[in-house]
Parts: sequence; C-alpha cells; structure tokens
Amino acid sequence: MKSPAAVFAIALNTFRETVRDRVLYAIVFFALLATLAGLVFGTLSVEQDVRILEDLGLFTITAFGGLISIFIGTNLVFKEIDRRTIFLIFTKPIRRWEFITGKFLGLALCIFVVILGMGAFLTGVALLQNSGDFSLIPRMLSALGLIYVELVLVIAMATFFSTFCTPLMSMLFTIGLWLCGHLCTSLKTLGSMASPGVKAIMDVLAASLPDLATLTQIRGEALDGRHFSIDIVTSITIYALLYTILLLSFATVIADRREFQ
Repeated sequence: MKSPAAVFAIALNTFRETVRDRVLYAIVFFALLATLAGLVFGTLSVEQDVRILEDLGLFTITAFGGLISIFIGTNLVFKEIDRRTIFLIFTKPIRRWEFITGKFLGLALCIFVVILGMGAFLTGVALLQNSGDFSLIPRMLSALGLIYVELVLVIAMATFFSTFCTPLMSMLFTIGLWLCGHLCTSLKTLGSMASPGVKAIMDVLAASLPDLATLTQIRGEALDGRHFSIDIVTSITIYALLYTILLLSFATVIADRREFQ
C-alpha cells in the first residue's frame, strides 16, 4: 500500500470512529448551551451584548474544542492497543509514521467539522442579535481559523503524549502544555525582571513552549476588526505547523522504538 493511500485510509477510519464517539456529542451539546448562555450575559451589559456573545462563544469553541482534541486524541493510540487491533494494522505494509499521521489527520478533520458547525451556530446567533450585520462574518471567520490552528497544535500534543503515556497521564501532560503555551509572554516578562541566570532559563523555557499567547492576541485583534498584518498571521500559522510537525516527528520516533504488547 502506497503511503498517501495508507495515510488516507487510516485518517478516514479515524474520522468515522471519532464522529461516532458519544463523548464528542456530549461536549458539543454543552458547548452550544454555553454559547446560548452568552445571550443571557449579554443582556446584562448595555450595548455590549453582541461582543459578550462573540467573546464567550469563541472562548467556548476553543475550550470545548480543546477538550475534544485532548479526550479523543490521547486515546488514539491506546484504543488500538487496548483492542489489539494495532497488531492487525502492523501486519499490513503500513509504517508507523503513516499510522501516526493518519490518526492525527483523522482527528484534525473531525475538529474542523466541529468548529465549522459550532462557528456557524455562533455566527447565526450573533447575526440575529446584531440585526443582520454581516460585517461580523469576516471577523468571525478569521477568529475561527486561528482557533483551528491552535487546536491542530493541541491534537499534535495529545498524539505525541499518547505514544508513550496512559490516557490519563496524556491528558494531564497535554492540558499542562496547552496552558503553559498561553504563558509564554508572562515567562518572558518575568525573566526580564529577574537575574541574568533566571532570565536565560525563562527565555529557553518560553522558546521551547508553543507560543499560544501570540496566537490568542492576534485572534483578539481579528475579532475586534482592527488592522493586523497578514505577514504576522502567516508567520504564526507556519510556526504552529512546524511545531506540529516536530511533535508528530517525535511521536513517530517513539512509536518506532516502542514494542506494543
């Protein structure tokens, strides 16, 4: 079996399994409820109802989309081992990098569909709340696109940890790395106020973590409708893609060295 065909087959099978997962629908259901809660909070603020709805809605999509990525992503490899199907998979001419890449792409496709659905729901509610002001659609699309970039990176984290940890530990490590990624700017600020030695450590730590703080900042600018450089968006997207490839490469190396039992 050729590599593209093998990766596509694994990705398609992973996508089908994921969309049948009850956890997925439970999380999406609560995400939609949280989005509707934004309407209630919006009524408590004068002339800020739409902005509160947008902020809460996008936060909900990011948070619940991250939960889906983590809960399902950390079980991608473990589920195959637990079912013993991984032995059947590797009896075929499938290399481990194809297996890891296919699993990743299948979940990434599922998350794309989830974000598309929740984003359409949020946009529709916002349009109704804002008397059909279609100028918010480009802003929402930009913000949703950057959310997807972040969640693709979270999927890569979950996939990486799932190759050598139990699902519980993979979840904890992924959540920890995800949260730490939002603290990069804070680490740099703390380092600038510390001694040279501590500053060097903080700089190395900040450089090693995924820079999700910058991604969140750009997303906020996109939602505000402020002018932001396309070059910055392109560079942060490429950065996230390279970090994703790095994590998947590490996951492949670990999977190649691991004896599945």
